[in-house]
This record gives sequence, C-alpha cells and structure tokens, in this order.
Amino acid sequence: MRKKLFFWFTALVFAFSIILCPTQAKADIYIKKIKHTDAVTIMGQTQPAKDEEGATWMAKEKMREDEGENKTTIIRLDLNKIYVIDHTQKTYSEIDLPIDLEKMLPAEAKQMMQMMQVTPKVTETNETKKIKDWNCKKYIVEISISMMGMNMPMKMEMWVSKDLGIDLKLYEKFYTEFLGLQPMFKDFAEEFKKIEGYPVLTLFSMTMMGTETKYQEEVISVEKKDAPAGTYDLPQGYSKTKTFNPFQQRR
Repeated sequence: MRKKLFFWFTALVFAFSIILCPTQAKADIYIKKIKHTDAVTIMGQTQPAKDEEGATWMAKEKMREDEGENKTTIIRLDLNKIYVIDHTQKTYSEIDLPIDLEKMLPAEAKQMMQMMQVTPKVTETNETKKIKDWNCKKYIVEISISMMGMNMPMKMEMWVSKDLGIDLKLYEKFYTEFLGLQPMFKDFAEEFKKIEGYPVLTLFSMTMMGTETKYQEEVISVEKKDAPAGTYDLPQGYSKTKTFNPFQQRR
C-alpha cells in the first residue's frame, strides 16, 4: 500500500505539469519550457533532482505536449480522441472524448478514489511583475487532499500573463481535457477558470508524510511556426495498450 501511495502521488505531481498550456487561433504555436524537480525521498524511495525540457505544439483543434523524452500527450478535438504515448515502451493509450473515467479506471483505483477527499481553491492576488517580456500576475492555487487519515496539501504559486496573444477560450478546452485525465482533478475546471492568462512561471510544492516535494516550471520561449509533419499523429510502429491507467504513467 505504501508503494502504491508513493506512485499515485508521483503521478499527481506529473499531472500538474501538463494541465495548463496556451494556444493561438489560426496558427501553430510552439512553447518551450524548462522544469526543475528537487530531489526527494518518500517512503524509502528516492527520486533524484531532475532538469528536463518540455515542448508544446498547438493548433486550433490539435495539441501535442512532450514531457521530457519519455512521454507525449496528443489531444485531437477533431477526432474526439486523446493519445497518451509511452516512448520507452513504444506503446500508447487511446481515450475517447468526452472522457468517462468510470469506464476506464480499474477497480482498485476506484476504491482508492472513494477514500479520498480533494478540495481546490484558486486565489487571485494583486501582485504583478515582469518575467522576460511578459507582464504577469500572481495566483495561488491550494489543493487539500486527505486519505486514510493523511493530509497531503498541495500549493502552486503561478505567475500568468495575457501578453502572448492566447485564445483563452480554446486554451480552456485543452486544459479541461487534461484535468479530465486525472480522477482527482476532473471536477476542477470551474475553479481553474479563475486563472486568467497563461502560466509563465509555476512554483509547485506538495507535502506528504512530512516530506515536501518541489518543482519549478518556466516558459523559455513562445513562437509561431509550422509544426513538422506528423506532429499531431501517432508515431509509426507503436502498439496500443488495452487500458489507460492515470496512476501508472511512466516518467
């Protein structure tokens, strides 16, 4: 059980790194990001400090999110599909839109979800600052998680900007789908709508069993350009997995 809990909350940390991303109408946009995760030891298992680059491609009805070298998520609103790709195993999961996690989750995951209480809170502040060329405003996101007598608070300090020419309505559609991939966050969309803009800098922390996990993600550049052929398509030669389990995602 302890190892399972560690794995689940590692998956939650990963989930936050991809639920918020921008888009522009009528053109592909390329976002380059860098993420630093501090070293942490929880339940006797250690994850070393890690630095990795991320990339996002977006068009009107298509999005591709590369998390490091091992994982890609593709959202195809035109096909009503989401593809979660594992490059280490050369496999992918296919999820139909709209997402119905009740049909997708294994019995064990459903049982654990019934034991969890999750509450989100988004607070807009009056703090502003300039990051690179973008005027940013600070938001605080607090998420209370309790399960089996344990409290595991999460907090994000987000500096967001409206200076990137983002189609916020389309952006909202994409991050709503990302939230839907995580059982704990599927009902968070309304609360996250309070965040007006694109997260240029995110500082994340989560406390579990007295141990704090931290990461920082920052946008390096944003540019418009044509996406390479096949960017929004499944890679050739990959095998489809039978089911999608959001708590067994590889990093």
